[in-house]
Amino acid sequence: MEIIDLAFVVGLVLGTLAILSVCWVWIKRQILGTGGAMLSLVGVLLVGLSVWSSARFAISPEGFEAEFSRLEQRVNEVAHSSNALREEVLAVAENVETSRTQFLHLTEALETRRALPPQTLEEVRRPLLTLPSVEPQQLERRLPPIAPER
Repeated sequence: MEIIDLAFVVGLVLGTLAILSVCWVWIKRQILGTGGAMLSLVGVLLVGLSVWSSARFAISPEGFEAEFSRLEQRVNEVAHSSNALREEVLAVAENVETSRTQFLHLTEALETRRALPPQTLEEVRRPLLTLPSVEPQQLERRLPPIAPER
């Protein structure tokens, strides 16, 4: 965790606690006083500055614009992870099918050389034949599309 992220979280937590403590005293005793006002101000400043540091707001003749850099960064990280996971799933599916095919060819080679008894070959081949086949093209069609990074 970077220091900027830590400062963001600490500002939010401390600001929220300051505001909640003033609210708690007000609910219990209906007293605000100078200390309560100052604690409320500090809480609002901490929360506001934490949010303000991660956002950019602009008002123009075209309208209101808000940009949240932390949110965009997180969305880009998720998109990148999703794309990497998609590629890994396709690679694993292709490797599973290749391994299955290689084992079937190996059992055929053992059968032609008569290296193993027919019953043993059948015991080896049966699980390979009942193993569900994974077609990479069909899997690729079913996977979500590659997420664009912003």
